Amino acid sequence: MSRTTARAATLTGMTATAAAAGLLLAPAAFAAPAALVVAPDAVAAEETFTVSGAACVSEDYADERTRNVVAVAVGDSEAQEPLIAGVVEPTESGEWSVELAFDAGTPAGEYVVAAACLAYDLETVISEYPLSSVVLTAPAATPTEIKPTGAIRGPQANTPGVTSPDKGAATGDSAAPGRKVVKVLTGFKPGEVVTVTLHSTPQTMGTFTEQNGTVRVEFTVPAGTPTGDHTLVYEGSMGTYFQESLTVTAAAATSNASSSSLAYTGADVALPLGLGVGALALGGGLLFAARRRSAEGSQA
Repeated sequence: MSRTTARAATLTGMTATAAAAGLLLAPAAFAAPAALVVAPDAVAAEETFTVSGAACVSEDYADERTRNVVAVAVGDSEAQEPLIAGVVEPTESGEWSVELAFDAGTPAGEYVVAAACLAYDLETVISEYPLSSVVLTAPAATPTEIKPTGAIRGPQANTPGVTSPDKGAATGDSAAPGRKVVKVLTGFKPGEVVTVTLHSTPQTMGTFTEQNGTVRVEFTVPAGTPTGDHTLVYEGSMGTYFQESLTVTAAAATSNASSSSLAYTGADVALPLGLGVGALALGGGLLFAARRRSAEGSQA
């Protein structure tokens, strides 16, 4: 193993980590060089950020055995050990940078960033940099899929902003069994899948997806649904809830069999029947007139 490789391995080992750990607890006791640069200063877990600085110049840069190093520690200032530690060798001009990242599962919050220029023995502190900080952001919440229950929660549970206007394509708030109902609702979240349940006896009418700002609901009132007031429950997969009333009316009365058979002819029978009666009357009149003329002729 070369001397450079061996030194790098040593610097990234426990000794370097221990040196970095002390930075968070110890007050600044040495001349402070320019402030650290932390970029970006807000990151998510496992997202890298860079800590960089300058002014850690070695007296004899040509001899790697005497080069200074920079130890960096990130964590809680009251903790005994840092969450992240790193060690890096500066350039000949004293500039340096190191990439770090928080482990997954690290609690969100603001953490202290400390750094110091150390002598080659990793024990002698030449200078400490002013403390800086980095913010670990909370991960974005993943939308939770809400499983619909179909239960009535009451109008007080209606999500603000959801409306079901009875206009346009909507058919209104009443229908008879076997009739189609169309509802057009607004206020659900984009792409939200809405499950519709008809009460009083819960019956799922289907699932419908929000598109272009509306949810179009279409279903047929089941046969046998009792007349009277019922409730429609709309439950979105992203937690949106809405309920409204639906009145089930009586089905239209059907015609009797004889009327139906006449209707199936497709013709109006009133006119032929009228003509028939007229023809009979006319025929009877002609017969009566003929008999009268015959009787008059005989008398003559």
